[in-house]
Amino acid sequence: MPGFTDMAYIPLWEACLRVLLSAGAALAIGFERQYKNKPLDLRPYTLVAVGSCLAVLTVMEIAFTEHDSQLSIDPAKVIGGVLGGIGFLGAGALFRSSGEVHGGATAASIWVMGAVGVAFGLGAYPLAVLATVLALGTLLMGSFMSNRAGAEVDDDEQDADTGSTGSS
Repeated sequence: MPGFTDMAYIPLWEACLRVLLSAGAALAIGFERQYKNKPLDLRPYTLVAVGSCLAVLTVMEIAFTEHDSQLSIDPAKVIGGVLGGIGFLGAGALFRSSGEVHGGATAASIWVMGAVGVAFGLGAYPLAVLATVLALGTLLMGSFMSNRAGAEVDDDEQDADTGSTGSS
């Protein structure tokens, strides 16, 4: 008779490691978003990644342990449902102000964290880590580039208002 901590898909320690790694990856992205006072802080990122990872681990465990011919489990459908649901969550982070759409990076990053949670849940550690590094790098570099472009535009507008040549 299987014990409480027995798992068929992977050992319990590895399942716990996957959940912890997904949380750690999401904390890195969430901290960056919180530091910049974006609409979502680190909590939703962590919860989305952990929830996605747990959903994958659970469906894989059921698929490996259930031998009922009447039960049909397709992990790909569950993963698709999880990522689709996270898309709705990300859509809630989008808003329009003065004809511009804001929150795109937050919406996209919450979805990426869901995919990272799925990747960790499936044991695709290198892909999950790579995606986290790329997401964090994109958010950091995107802010840097936007700030640089914004500063130049502001300087040009200020120069036009004051009549100066803008050569500073």
